Amino acid sequence: MDRHYHPLVYARLRALFGSEDWEGLQAYLDSLSNAHFRTAGYIIGERLLEDVSPQVFWEVARRLILWQPKAFVVTMAKAAAVRLKTGSLSLCDDGFSALAYSLKDVSHALDREKLLAVWLPVVSDYEAMEALFDSLGIADPRRRVDFLMHSDSLTAAFVLLRTLRYEEHDRDYLTSVCRSLIRRATAESDSRSRGLGFNVASLLRSFFDLPDVRGTFSLATEAYELSRIDTDFDVFCRVVTKV
Repeated sequence: MDRHYHPLVYARLRALFGSEDWEGLQAYLDSLSNAHFRTAGYIIGERLLEDVSPQVFWEVARRLILWQPKAFVVTMAKAAAVRLKTGSLSLCDDGFSALAYSLKDVSHALDREKLLAVWLPVVSDYEAMEALFDSLGIADPRRRVDFLMHSDSLTAAFVLLRTLRYEEHDRDYLTSVCRSLIRRATAESDSRSRGLGFNVASLLRSFFDLPDVRGTFSLATEAYELSRIDTDFDVFCRVVTKV
């Protein structure tokens, strides 16, 4: 039997979704064996949440995450990521705001970070990415940098530059970030990710004037390019990808 599907479990869950009986949904899930509970999680995340309205999606996500975060945070995060990528779900939805507010307590700090880690790669707008950090309560610039360093998108690279502006007084820290980027780029097997990593490190070295960041970089930047590179995403993209 496919562990991601069970016809009887699917039928019951579909009926509960059809009636929007969320109390009944929780009670039914609570009655299942461990194996069927896991199957139910797959059915909810991979089938039933595919085409429900944004309002229903976020309501189910909020209820299940608050009820059983260990079981449902990643499931809901992945289901949302698929729909965020297709545009059938938005971080501007009222339901997302309600979910974020429900998770603001410190006891949900790890849950918020798990959501963030899954959603960052599918957010293509830098303002939305910064708003996502704000909504999920990740305010510390260095904690934001930790997440951004693990993403190889142009949006994340731009937000990384903007975030590091809050730490521009600490040149040792900025130097360590550049060195980390170089190490990760060196280890990358994908040529695009490797090239972007080296170019971002080179750009940060020039922008923050970090002479202790040494290496052979192919990216050359002009002073006039650097003047707008942290405020204009299009300029940033042209410069960081020009080699």
